[in-house]
Amino acid sequence: MAAAAAAAVPEDLKKKEPTLEDQVFMIEIMMDTFEKYLDPSLIIDNIDLPKVVKEEIEGLQNNGKRSKAAKKLVKAILKDPQERVPFFLQELRHVDFRHFINILDDRAENKDMEKSEKYELLLKLMQGELVKKIIPSEIVTHLDSILNSGDDEEILAIEERRGPNHACRHMFRCMDRKDPHWPVKFMEALYNNNRRLHAKLDPERHDDNESGSDDDDNDDGDDDDDSSVVTGAESLASSDSQTYPKDVDVTPVEMSREDRLRDLESMLDPPSDGPPHSHAASEPSNHDGSAPEFSDEEKQDDEDDEKDSADTAKDDPLDLNLRRYQLELAENAVKCRNTIICAPTGSGKTRVALYIVKDHLEKQDEAEADGRKRVVFLARTVPLVNQQYGTFQRFFGHDYRIFKLSGEDESSMYLHQLLDLYDIFVMTPQILENQLRDAKIKSLSVFSLIVLDECHHTRKGEPYNKLMIRYLKQKNKKKSIRLPQIVGLTASLGVEKATVDEEAIDSILKLCANMDAPYLSTVQTHIDELKEKVPVPDEKTYPLTEDRKDPARKELETAMQKIEDLMIEINDLNDKAIDNLLMKRPSNRNSQPYGQWAVQMKNESRLVHTGRRDGLFTVDVDPKRAEMARSLFVMADHIFKYNAALEIHDIVRIKDVVDYLQKEFSHGCHSTQLPGGGSVHVPCEEKLDEIFSGLKKKLIRYEQKRRDDPKYDNPNLKVLAKTLTGMLDSKGSDSRAIIFVRTRATCYALTNWLNEDDKIEPQLKDLKAMAFTGAGANEEEGGMTQNEQDKVISKFKSGQVKLIVATSVAEEGLDIPECNIVVKYNHVGNEITTLQTRGRSRKAGGTSILLGGSKVQQKEMLNVARASMMQRAITTIRGMPMDRVKRRIDNNQAETLAKEAIKEEVRRHQTRQKLDTKFTLMCACCRKLCAHSKDLRIINGSQHVVIGRDFEDRINTHQFRNQKKPFDGITMTGSMQCRNCHKPWGVKFIYQGVAFPSLGIKYFIVINEETKQPQYYKKWLELPYQIQDISAEDFKTLLGSENVSSSDEDDDYDDDEFDLC
Repeated sequence: MAAAAAAAVPEDLKKKEPTLEDQVFMIEIMMDTFEKYLDPSLIIDNIDLPKVVKEEIEGLQNNGKRSKAAKKLVKAILKDPQERVPFFLQELRHVDFRHFINILDDRAENKDMEKSEKYELLLKLMQGELVKKIIPSEIVTHLDSILNSGDDEEILAIEERRGPNHACRHMFRCMDRKDPHWPVKFMEALYNNNRRLHAKLDPERHDDNESGSDDDDNDDGDDDDDSSVVTGAESLASSDSQTYPKDVDVTPVEMSREDRLRDLESMLDPPSDGPPHSHAASEPSNHDGSAPEFSDEEKQDDEDDEKDSADTAKDDPLDLNLRRYQLELAENAVKCRNTIICAPTGSGKTRVALYIVKDHLEKQDEAEADGRKRVVFLARTVPLVNQQYGTFQRFFGHDYRIFKLSGEDESSMYLHQLLDLYDIFVMTPQILENQLRDAKIKSLSVFSLIVLDECHHTRKGEPYNKLMIRYLKQKNKKKSIRLPQIVGLTASLGVEKATVDEEAIDSILKLCANMDAPYLSTVQTHIDELKEKVPVPDEKTYPLTEDRKDPARKELETAMQKIEDLMIEINDLNDKAIDNLLMKRPSNRNSQPYGQWAVQMKNESRLVHTGRRDGLFTVDVDPKRAEMARSLFVMADHIFKYNAALEIHDIVRIKDVVDYLQKEFSHGCHSTQLPGGGSVHVPCEEKLDEIFSGLKKKLIRYEQKRRDDPKYDNPNLKVLAKTLTGMLDSKGSDSRAIIFVRTRATCYALTNWLNEDDKIEPQLKDLKAMAFTGAGANEEEGGMTQNEQDKVISKFKSGQVKLIVATSVAEEGLDIPECNIVVKYNHVGNEITTLQTRGRSRKAGGTSILLGGSKVQQKEMLNVARASMMQRAITTIRGMPMDRVKRRIDNNQAETLAKEAIKEEVRRHQTRQKLDTKFTLMCACCRKLCAHSKDLRIINGSQHVVIGRDFEDRINTHQFRNQKKPFDGITMTGSMQCRNCHKPWGVKFIYQGVAFPSLGIKYFIVINEETKQPQYYKKWLELPYQIQDISAEDFKTLLGSENVSSSDEDDDYDDDEFDLC
């Protein structure tokens, strides 16, 4: 990122001496650089910090938490920048910390950056092999400029004590920590020390030498394109395996890919009797197969890594011995037909897919006319990608090159450059869609086989469907072009909204049309074997209490009634939509219609005209109307959250209800003070604070009584506890269980209850329950990172954790054979999730239990009936003549392409019709100014950011606890809220080394500056106004340039003119 930051700084800013404010700004935006690279022990002794702070930092570092120590040090520096920053920078210069000093002094060179990026990708991809080929003691003396003092002695000591492999890995970490351009200098040292290996990595330099070039670093402009990143790795694969003297230059020879791959193995690994290893399997530092980061955060012991890698290398490939019913499922696919494989969860569909992939790749000789065989296996979630990658690695890691990609992997941006190096890719579909969208990959024809896991999601709006629409367009456009074979895997096709069998048949045939798969592969001939081998869990249902009338519920409803009365009391807007909604409030406050009513109130309050009219136009602002609109919005938001609290009140403790409301209101309009001390309240917000404060005190009293008096216990939690203990007693203490719930709030509430509540039996506490939620939400909303998800699954499989409380993210695909108890706690989805959640109980003798009220039980019964209807539809389709099936599929595809053509034309028309009109974004809650249209820009076609440093005065920011991985060149760093009312506005991220605020349009109302007409949009695509893409000039503006020219349209704005409150 340091290199990117340097590239982002405009040339005319590079000569300015940075002020203290500039220095602090740079330190703040490069916090992640300090966390990743800075060694506090090198500088802390010479910086004046409180003794207790120094001890904390040293304690963190001594316990192996260097990155946390670095973060704490930098935060301590920024607490007193006037006194501490100069000494901090002096020490950074003294230890030559180039990751920051080069950026601060603008010393980074474009040539070094371009070569560094090229070499860094290459070395990342090949590090697992290079550690076997480099002897650090032979090269470390050439690396003084990219090693800290003492690093060389550590490296040599490790080599002597633990061998060159460990020393080499430590050397890579040390170099990365010292210098952002270490790859260039390392390659130079390698050139001088091991020219043969250097020739394999960078043949272009040796080509230049062979042609008589005197300047090894001469760049003619053509060598800096993206393809150069792959060239080194390809040439490493293609170089001749005969032995050369170390000082002789080597000119690469053109060879076939097969010869290159064979020669790559002979160069990187000594000849052996066993088969070659896959690249991903040979990276001991990172078993998930992703490109390893050169990080010094050693969370696993190197010896364990090396042992695991050695075990992987020496194991024989696992056999793919399919059962007869599995061979039946694979039959259509091995005949090269597009097919959907539909079989129950636990029947081994992944194993069937492995068999199909192996058969496909073994037909390599048949592919000469059509091009090389290349397979992509798509899975919708990161946990599924990791799981399926591990499966492919176990079976094929010795024979094929396998690469894993997910949205959190930086290497996802380079997929197009890796295609020729691997045989099998395992990834999420959005990565492939992004590469096609950006034209990095020309078409799906670069693959010969596409496997879609959980393919029932190939329907409207899903990433799978976007990919398959591209496929259908390609099929329709060029009849003769080679298309990849399509294979789908699912346990349930689904029937969408079908109510009768014919509608179910239509729904399934539309899915087949979307996937261009006329063949449905189900078990018919060997159905008895399927029933015998696939465990079917015992299913049980127990009722829960609905709408329980305890004192806590009464207090919640009383609070809601007070807010409703307040809404009617203050409403004097004379707005028909608002008046009608207030008259039609649903009576049942613990219902979905009531929550929908609250959302409608919020939406209508956003769009209320807050000015006086002169004909068609608003001529000035009426403060009273603006205050009324804000008050109605805030009150509607509160009762919406109370409605959600009533829902979880039925199934969790009173304490969890209080925690939920406290968390929801902690970022809301109820906050009483600005950071500077001023009140942000309008009168109704003070009243809402009083209502919540009074309610909270009463609920806490009830929670205290619950601990002593059983009548305050939630009866539904008693049912859940009794069910779990009963299952453990009957199935044994080593059982594994998953509890499925609807919301993240319930997920964390149940986890805390199981682990912390005084009334929980030790038998349940010993399960060590952990939450498992999706990665789509940020951490403030209860989302989990990829690493957090992986840790939960790993602990569950190993038995460290025996109970997971999960949202829907765990419903599909996760293969945990030890799981024998599944509980659906007052939550069911559709007929697909009914089959999927039942299938999470993989172990023979497992049990699937539904705990729910009467409405939930009725919905489950409907799902079972719809699943039966789906089976009848599948049977009917399989009995149809194939020409009739294909005819109906062709008709559906023609209809889909026609609709898509209309959509594209409408999108093009809307783009052409975008108005060049000035507009203003106002906070949807408090109506305070966010930004004028002249200050908005677009990054990467999707991120809408604000330029101009005055924007920072309007927001508060919260840094994410866990560092996010970069994606598409963007690293998310935190969230931001309105400084006035504390409502969410969006996120902060770093792009090209510069911090940007990115807005979510759903948090704002849009004011046309000519008509003053307010509008509300949920997506930026819906906005009818033009916004410019970001430019180099905008970087000057954001970095505080005083020489930015203003366009003729950049009129002066008076913020008070748009301050509607």
